[in-house]
Amino acid sequence: MMSACPEPSVWPQLVDRQLSEEEAQALRAHARDCARCQAELRETEVLVARIAAPLEPAAPTEEAVARVMRRVHAEAAERRVRPLRARPWVGGAAAAALAAGLAVFMLRPSPGPGPGQETFTARGGPVAATLGRRVGITFHGPGTNAAPLAPDTVVPAEAGFGVRYRNLDTREPVFLLAFAQDARGEVHWLYPAHLREDANEPSVRLAPSAEARALEEVVVLEDPAPGPLRLVSIVTRAPLGVKDVESLSLEGRTPEALRRRWPEAAVESVSVVLAGAGATP
Repeated sequence: MMSACPEPSVWPQLVDRQLSEEEAQALRAHARDCARCQAELRETEVLVARIAAPLEPAAPTEEAVARVMRRVHAEAAERRVRPLRARPWVGGAAAAALAAGLAVFMLRPSPGPGPGQETFTARGGPVAATLGRRVGITFHGPGTNAAPLAPDTVVPAEAGFGVRYRNLDTREPVFLLAFAQDARGEVHWLYPAHLREDANEPSVRLAPSAEARALEEVVVLEDPAPGPLRLVSIVTRAPLGVKDVESLSLEGRTPEALRRRWPEAAVESVSVVLAGAGATP
């Protein structure tokens, strides 16, 4: 029999089935007799259900289109100085689409798979589990109805990658770093954009959103090595910089090593296979 109220961090572990059957029964028995803990358990169950809900479609706004074009012009200026390691999925085709009055080709949330097929799994212990249950990250390919990338999916080298997220945390800020590591071990940045080798761009702050939200651009990797490609997201309470990741060794950039380095963070990853240029998956 449990007398004192448990720490709030145990409720996500209970809902995520990370506890033994004996611990789970004791917690649920306590919650039945404690109004405060019963409310915390119900709130956690609601948050988990909302995170796991399928993503709904949303059209790009004029403001999002303007942000895309500002980033296009900025990267075009940088490209005149040196090649970029990553670039947004825009160019001649996108410019032609704009000229024709069509929407900018960008990632939008899709109708998504059915319930239970797209979930965000908490990792890394109680603190990370709490953050992971409030913030969900998925990686997608290009297209208006792109589904989350499944492990070992074969992706053309010319394809772009995008990110969708939910952020149910309205009390504290959260920040995102998202990158790809190719078969050569080189890092290609998705968010934030890394335009200069000597810059240390900060992680992107995620606005609170109970609904699925796509970050503005789909990013095409610059000269990636064909073969295994790992997509990684790091969500933290305090902002990091791209140098925090790039300064690590190859072994230090594995998801397991990143979780050990930032135990308070929610680290997610998916590994796909990048086909050679011009190859048909």
